[in-house]
Amino acid sequence: MTVSGPNPRRIFLKTGLVSLGAFAFWLMNSLAKRTEELPESAENLLTVPLAAGNGIRFYDRAIVISDEERFAVFSSTCPHLGCRINRAEGNEIVCPCHGSRFNARGEVLHGPARRGLRPLQFELDSTKAKLHITLNNE
Repeated sequence: MTVSGPNPRRIFLKTGLVSLGAFAFWLMNSLAKRTEELPESAENLLTVPLAAGNGIRFYDRAIVISDEERFAVFSSTCPHLGCRINRAEGNEIVCPCHGSRFNARGEVLHGPARRGLRPLQFELDSTKAKLHITLNNE
C-alpha cells in the first residue's frame, strides 16, 4: 500500500478560494466605508482663483460654477457613495463612479444619486480675485 502526500491541486484550489474570500471581504469593507461621507482633512477653508469666464471648474473638494449673474459652489463628494466628482459633460456635472448627473444648481438629473450636491458657503474676494470656500459646513 502506498501512502501519498497532500494533493497539490487541492492545496492550490483551497488557497485560491481563501484568497478570493479575503479579497471579497476587503472589497465589501471598502465599499461600506464609502457609504459614509469620506473624511476630509482638518483644513476647513479652500481658497481658489477667481477664473475668468463662465463654466464648471473642479478644485479637489469643491465644484465652482460661474455664469454672468452668479457663482455656485458645491462639495465634490457625490451623495450616492462618496466618490470624488471631477468631470463635466456640457452643462452637466458627472460622477465618474456610477454616472450620477447633476445640473448647475446641484440638482439630480439622473441617478443613482437620490440627493443633490451639497452647497458650500463661500466668500468672494474681488480685490484679490479669489473665492474663499468653507468646506465643512453642514
